[in-house]
Amino acid sequence: MHIAVDVGGTFTDLVLHDATGQIHGYKSPTTLADLTDGVFDGLMLIADARGQSLLDLLSETARFSFGTTAATNAILEGNGARTALLVTRGFRETLLVREGGKDDTYNISQPYPPPYIPRFLTFEVEERITSEGEIYLPLNEESITTVIDQCRHEKVEAVAVALLWAIANPVHELRIGELLAGGLPNVPVSLGHRVNPCMREYRRTSATALDASLKPIVTQSINRLQSRLIENGFTGTLSFVTSNGGHTSTEEILDKPVYLCFSGPSAAPEAGRRFAEIEMIGNGNVITVDMGGTSFDVSIVTEGQIPMHREGRIAGHIFGVPSVEVHTIGAGGGSIARVDSGGFVHVGPESAGATPGPACYGNGGILPTVTDANLVSGLMGNAFTSGKGLDLHPVLAEKAVTKLIAEPLGLSPHEAAALVTHGCEQNMIVAIEELTIKRGIDPREYIMIAGGSAAGLHAAAIARELGIGRVVVPAMSGVLSAFGILTGNIGFNFGRSLMTVSDRFDFESVNLALTELEIEADAYLERMRVEPKDRSLRYSCEARYLGQVWELTVPLPGSRIGDQKALELLVENFHRAHQRVYSVRSELDAVEMTEWNIQAIGQLADVTVSELATSSGVNSAKPAGHRRTYLKEIRELVDVPVYVGHDFPIEVPLNGPLFIDDALSTVVVPPDCIVRRSRHGGFVIELQ
Repeated sequence: MHIAVDVGGTFTDLVLHDATGQIHGYKSPTTLADLTDGVFDGLMLIADARGQSLLDLLSETARFSFGTTAATNAILEGNGARTALLVTRGFRETLLVREGGKDDTYNISQPYPPPYIPRFLTFEVEERITSEGEIYLPLNEESITTVIDQCRHEKVEAVAVALLWAIANPVHELRIGELLAGGLPNVPVSLGHRVNPCMREYRRTSATALDASLKPIVTQSINRLQSRLIENGFTGTLSFVTSNGGHTSTEEILDKPVYLCFSGPSAAPEAGRRFAEIEMIGNGNVITVDMGGTSFDVSIVTEGQIPMHREGRIAGHIFGVPSVEVHTIGAGGGSIARVDSGGFVHVGPESAGATPGPACYGNGGILPTVTDANLVSGLMGNAFTSGKGLDLHPVLAEKAVTKLIAEPLGLSPHEAAALVTHGCEQNMIVAIEELTIKRGIDPREYIMIAGGSAAGLHAAAIARELGIGRVVVPAMSGVLSAFGILTGNIGFNFGRSLMTVSDRFDFESVNLALTELEIEADAYLERMRVEPKDRSLRYSCEARYLGQVWELTVPLPGSRIGDQKALELLVENFHRAHQRVYSVRSELDAVEMTEWNIQAIGQLADVTVSELATSSGVNSAKPAGHRRTYLKEIRELVDVPVYVGHDFPIEVPLNGPLFIDDALSTVVVPPDCIVRRSRHGGFVIELQ
């Protein structure tokens, strides 16, 4: 058996792939004080549902795949370890100056953001290596001894080393690592050329600082999870999902914990792409949205390709390692609504979280949230369980919405609730436009895959405003990212900085770097116990027109750039990528390559979603009941038919408005829409 877990800000999602090939989803409230408590609450749900003890369940589990917010939360909350930073003399302000810009360009009163590591814990080192890798100023080892004494005095818990040109020649960083290991034997160390071997000074330094500060925190969290699993009978393989969407081992994550940033959300695009294939819908163009209790994640897949980037930021700090491109905003079921002094309604980014949660949870929350608004509107029923018997309280929801939204605006509770849901949907539309319209991508050429417990409530309304004609709410929509983790493969990235230009290409150095990376990648797959037949390597480079500032990721035409023809194919790949992204192709300009990368992939056993039996739901074309609902499309209270998800008829089109209630989610089908249930259990909504 295989269990996949995605720990979110409000709920912990679990997916079980059992020995018979069946897939089951579960949800449990996240326990922020100790994330493993929420995980084991979810495991008990699975065990109880199967009539097993926890010991029997885990002893039968061969793989346990984990997507955790431990790293992301530590950075967001400023709870990283007390970390020192060692830099080349003269570059003490790297984390302070960053890249020279600011988030709000025209706000002259915006305060300067503090550096991730304070200046008093940033130490200069006497050394200098040139951009060509030559030693200009030898390392002064006495200065390192002084720094070690200062670190000991300041009681630092981790050390980051990011020297200016270590990517060209890491000899000084490696020697400092040796000296630190001797002088501070129990303090973890991160070296910049290993963490993020990119050319950009700030991004490499920031990633290294984040990585070092996470090592004690992540080590403690992972060791606790691993020990509890073993204590309860688990003897299988434990893996973690990284920012690139791949799975890797405990050892690799403990060595580079920065790769845990955005661990869970990175699996959503793969889940969306997979469900589009399962439903045999579209041409590989997919917009995947995942709306949980705290956040709204959006990603796009074009022609079946999942985009990667290095622009990932958490709390303003860039972590810069290869990541699946996911845009996240604070718009979830727990997002808090408020009215400002001008009478405008704002929704999020603040969230009620799992504790106390929305007012309707009955756990002491008094502020109105999107979930409360959905309940007051009638979009949700109070029997919605969230997978753990969590009954909702409409009276508490209406009290919160009335007091803080309806009364200040002079509206009825239903009108106020509709205004809250509309405001939340507008925030989500803007998030999708960031990845589509603002980049010249027409969302009307895409289908939408809606995941997360709350996405089915809003997906059709969002799609309609964007002109998207088809929405799919998959069978595992309530646990979308966990399903993506279940279906993901082993994967990790290896890179080298090496600058060369197409009109004077350094074939020897590039191919030597690729050979070294290949050795590292093969050794990694060997450590991960991947059979040779299941191994594959993806080769790419970072490239730009000579004189440009920013690079594009370009696939290599083969495993080596062996001759002029191979180089011409690589340059052509870059021209095409540049034209696709910027609508500009400049064949007369030379192309500069700055970094070479290999992604090592280990193919795991494929997971298939079984077709439903033809008799399932075939005689249940009648609703289970009706729910009094305020439809904002017509601004009236009407009785809307409610269907039970597992009883919904297969391949029988029904007209909206209607609701489909499921244990893990609710699907809203607005007026003038048609919905059908596919043979794989997904709900396909056609928007007129």
